Amino acid sequence: MITWQIILYILYAGVLYSLLVIGFGFILRSVKFFNVAYGGAFLVGGYMMFLFYRVLVISFIPAIFLSLFISGLYLFLSHKFIFSFLINRKANNFVLLIASFGFLTATSSVLGMIFGSQATIIARRLSDIHSLNIFGGTLNIVEALAIIIIFTLICIFAFIYFKTHFGRVIRAVEDDSEVAELVGIPKGKIFSQLFFIGGALAGLGGIIQGLNVGIVPASGLLFMLPVIVISVLGGIRSFWGGIIGAFILAIAQKLTVVFFGGSWEQAVPFVILIIVLLVRPEGILKK
Repeated sequence: MITWQIILYILYAGVLYSLLVIGFGFILRSVKFFNVAYGGAFLVGGYMMFLFYRVLVISFIPAIFLSLFISGLYLFLSHKFIFSFLINRKANNFVLLIASFGFLTATSSVLGMIFGSQATIIARRLSDIHSLNIFGGTLNIVEALAIIIIFTLICIFAFIYFKTHFGRVIRAVEDDSEVAELVGIPKGKIFSQLFFIGGALAGLGGIIQGLNVGIVPASGLLFMLPVIVISVLGGIRSFWGGIIGAFILAIAQKLTVVFFGGSWEQAVPFVILIIVLLVRPEGILKK
């Protein structure tokens, strides 16, 4: 039986996946490879928030902005010193994928050595995370605020992407970066900006996860796998397809937990990926 409580859980999971897939999609559609290092920005955002807020006792809002800046900078520098070098040397997508996976693995290992392998909770006191009653269902304050903030960000980025000059530039680079460069669009600069924006969005996802249930070094990879599945499911070349795919996966996972138990939740993305590749490999929306 689907209850209002399950719907609230689906809504939270759907918007969190949407946040991550927006930033990942910007990078994927522009540089045309699955940048698994995106999961490293997720980790950096969460652990930097823990460092600034818990360890250095910086105020909450400044700590968030510092963490987002560093997670964006992390992915920006990865492009500047690793991926742009490989792209300029015409490395194929498999080489880029392996390089990004290696960078994520190194990031996870370093953060694990610094902060430990146990779950790191960002909130100073668990009692700070109040529960809210929403029409008979319950969400904690982190989940409720995350839904509001991410929904607002989705609207903002949709407007920027489809209605502004910067959005048209992004779409031109995504469509054909070589042609875009020929007509005067600085391809390298746009790539760098998209990596920074994507890193900041991934970092926000890490902060939300760390505030809600905690973050571990393996979280980067654990969240990257569903994000990649969502991108394929929704359509690699589609902005809205990624968001649709995010909610489809959220619905499938939460219903699986209800009817089959939590141990099957992590298998859902792989099952969906296999089905999509067999039935509609171009995804729900082509573009």
